[in-house]
Amino acid sequence: MLGLDFSQNVSSLNASALTGTFGLSKVIFLTSFAYLLTVVSGASYASGSTASSEFLGLKIYNFQPAYALTGGLLLGIAAAVRMYLRGDVLGVSGIVGGIVKGKSSELSRWAFLLGLLVGGVILKSVYPSALGSMQVSELRLIIAGLAVGIGSTMGNGCTSGHGICGNSRLSPRSLAYTLTFMAAGFATASIFHSTAAVKAHFPAPVDLPSTWQLAFIVLILHGSLYAMVVSLGQAMGIEKELLREFVSFVDGSLFAFGLGISGMTNPANVVSFLDVSQGTWNPTLMFVMGGAILVTAPFMLGFIKNGTLKKPVLSLKFELPTRVNLDTRLILGGVIFGFGWGYAGMCPGPALVNVSNPQAASIIFNAAMFVGFSLGEPIAKTLGL
Repeated sequence: MLGLDFSQNVSSLNASALTGTFGLSKVIFLTSFAYLLTVVSGASYASGSTASSEFLGLKIYNFQPAYALTGGLLLGIAAAVRMYLRGDVLGVSGIVGGIVKGKSSELSRWAFLLGLLVGGVILKSVYPSALGSMQVSELRLIIAGLAVGIGSTMGNGCTSGHGICGNSRLSPRSLAYTLTFMAAGFATASIFHSTAAVKAHFPAPVDLPSTWQLAFIVLILHGSLYAMVVSLGQAMGIEKELLREFVSFVDGSLFAFGLGISGMTNPANVVSFLDVSQGTWNPTLMFVMGGAILVTAPFMLGFIKNGTLKKPVLSLKFELPTRVNLDTRLILGGVIFGFGWGYAGMCPGPALVNVSNPQAASIIFNAAMFVGFSLGEPIAKTLGL
């Protein structure tokens, strides 16, 4: 259905062989296979709450890694396919934040944002547990949104750009930023008791077999869209720039599904991971980034970093960050971003998907976050960073 051609000799695989429908189908097939293997291996953890377990003296509760793994794998596939087709990083804060940082004329940014929102709307219908209501004080939302926007701008990334894509290519800056925002998030959530302050009412998770079935359908449908955009677009002579914008829309939609299925759209899940002040811990969200990196790391290291792929399908070259130095701006950005993340349990991607279920909390946070996006650079310059 996706145009797989197993007659091609894998040993002779080169960039030209990967620039058509065969190459895209191969990526989709391999990532689908990884998806199936991983969700099956995660089934043994699917029983839900394990309140009797402990780790470092913390009581483990509501531990549901199979959902996180499933969603994380979809996130990783979206990031890998974007790199393969467009050649750039799937970093939500960088893509969407650019809209208020002088790059509003770039349609691909709007296409990605629209994809996130459309994906969220569909999620609300087909996977109700992905979206719900939140009760968080307005002041907390404003402070957190500003911090997330400022921090991600100063640090040039968030949980997706650095946490998934950067760590997958073994970037020292991404590793440093991730460790920093994680530490800041744990400290903030625990000091300010975010579990008590961030209340969310989301429907109970859909049963795992149904979740896996939905995720596989989502993967096949989005994979077909990717293949159709590339094959039909090139056959009809559509300009590659327009095709890249269509790809960006599909990226956003697939990413929204990954966030919703993983549980990242529920801020209560996030703060239960970060807030250990009550002697309890929900480690589920470790498996979101882990599931994503399970896909993106082999792709980045096996095809991009070693030069197997010379260029993306729809662009002239791969656009990868080249800086490796660790500086004050990066670390301070990680601290500020981590503070905002731990204070309200939301980061750019999940916050934007939540707009698909309009409510005061998500609107306030996103408005503050966009203000933060626009303030990040002036603040950095004021500080001499």
